[in-house]
Amino acid sequence: MIYKFLDHANPKLKSLFKDILKLHPSEIQLSLGRIKLLLNKLNNPQNQLPHTIHIAGTNGKGSVATSIYQLQKLSGKKVHVYRSPHLIAFNERIIVANKIIGDEELYKLLLYIYKINNNDNITFFELFTAAAFYIFSKIKADIFVCEVGLGGRYDATNILNDNKKSCIITSIGLDHKEYLGNSITKISKEKAGILKKNNLLICSQQNKKAFKVIKKESNNKKCISYYYGKNWTIKDKYLYFEKEKINISRLSLVGDHQYQNIGCAILACYKIASLKIEKNLIPFLIENIKWEGRLHKLNGTIQKKYPNIEFWVDCAHNILGFKVLKKWVIKSKLSELFIILSVGTQKDYKGILNQIKKINPKLLILVKKTNFNSRSVNDLIVEANNLEIKNKAFNTVFDSIRFVSSINKNLNYQKTCLITGSVNLVGEVLAIDNNC
Repeated sequence: MIYKFLDHANPKLKSLFKDILKLHPSEIQLSLGRIKLLLNKLNNPQNQLPHTIHIAGTNGKGSVATSIYQLQKLSGKKVHVYRSPHLIAFNERIIVANKIIGDEELYKLLLYIYKINNNDNITFFELFTAAAFYIFSKIKADIFVCEVGLGGRYDATNILNDNKKSCIITSIGLDHKEYLGNSITKISKEKAGILKKNNLLICSQQNKKAFKVIKKESNNKKCISYYYGKNWTIKDKYLYFEKEKINISRLSLVGDHQYQNIGCAILACYKIASLKIEKNLIPFLIENIKWEGRLHKLNGTIQKKYPNIEFWVDCAHNILGFKVLKKWVIKSKLSELFIILSVGTQKDYKGILNQIKKINPKLLILVKKTNFNSRSVNDLIVEANNLEIKNKAFNTVFDSIRFVSSINKNLNYQKTCLITGSVNLVGEVLAIDNNC
């Protein structure tokens, strides 16, 4: 089933989600045609939004979007945010002037857009994007932070007013190959498709092939571009650009990769005049950024119930993400690490397991039953055995957690367990840990 993870605790929203899914085209054609028709019926709300920061990339989009949002919110600004996927509740995808949309407001909004669409074929993401743009156009904010859903060129968000947006492209790797192409060059062309004439572009560190594509597209569109390593850089936990040197050592987010992400966020705030934040406040602001599910140490219900294990979660779901995890494990000197894993059906599970082999966990624990379209555990077991990764399988993630705790309960020190492989898996764990 398409969008197996689309669910909601609210019965009215759950029912409406099912109705919207019935409008899904029998075949997905990458096109902006459907959303253009719907937005036109809504009097083109995308043209009535505040200045937009449009963010594309394989990894890091969410971290950059969240960092910009929280930097601006902490500075007293009103921010609209559109992001995907969600961790725990679908409502997280729409933040209206600093507030996550409520159930009743979301229901009324989606029902209105659903009726306006009048049973035309449309994907769930396209209709949801139109709904977000519509409500954002009705409520005043200082800035709109918008994550691309998939790719860029034909993503439903790529309908924004060209003259009122800036762009950020985070690190690019091989993911969603079935839609975007099977090479870095092809995927980079899709990501760079968000660039429009004279846009501001802030670009993370890229490999040579991705950089070449992005630079060519940027030059063609006459963008004002800031490339990592050329126009800005991070060194010894300082952000350098032009004549600026900004201390980012107090960043609350875990992992060296987050310094580049916060660099993108700060640079965007500096280069968009209406968003500039006081330099002397930055160290205090960045130590208060919160971003669940990204190298996130649990401290709620699960951790209290099983105190003999230090639990971490991370939403890594592609090879690039697991390369980042590998660096963190090595730097943290985690010699006896347990990994609980489930991955999506369309992910490169062999490539992911190759990275896990390099991490060298004490035990890899595979989850059979999930709330999303996950890869067969049998496939994972075969490949893990081929790579000589010691593994076990359990029905649920919570069976897996109980097992890890049981085999370590007599130790007088904590072992570490990392739960990863999917945003949906991490969201399921956080919902319990947060008592949601």
